[in-house]
Amino acid sequence: MPDRIRLYPECHADTALITYFSTNPLIIEHAAGINEVSKALETVKSDAVTLIGIIDNDKHKPRYLRTFQTIEEADKVCFRHIPESNQYLIVIDKAIETFLLWNANQVDLNLADYGFAADVRILGAKLKSQSIETDSNYLRLLTDLHTRQAPGFLTLERILNDFIPVN
Repeated sequence: MPDRIRLYPECHADTALITYFSTNPLIIEHAAGINEVSKALETVKSDAVTLIGIIDNDKHKPRYLRTFQTIEEADKVCFRHIPESNQYLIVIDKAIETFLLWNANQVDLNLADYGFAADVRILGAKLKSQSIETDSNYLRLLTDLHTRQAPGFLTLERILNDFIPVN
């Protein structure tokens, strides 16, 4: 296993989600969109670093990201890998907002209690801002989803636990 890891989440809400599971925020490098995640994975070539992109399940995927093969798919999380490489991809299905809504529904959490709408479009717009990374309501929602053992959170935690120490 390589000595170092670098995580590339594609949006601010994903960055906050991955930061929640990491004890070391220095290994997380926010990428502004799926194309930037693809570029980061494709250009960083080092056997000493494990690279993990975190993306939404967009209809358009850059060519490079289509080369990853599925290892596991469960609870709205798809884990992919390029065989014989140190590159991995976590795909949140369909997007962070649907992932959060589905998980909240699984553990009977009401997003309105955190100041968020249950409408996918409205929630998605709110999650796009950079300020979501430090939004206390969003961070509390992540904590409560994890505490209540939302299935997607447990799956994501288990996958990340193979690479980094988790909270």
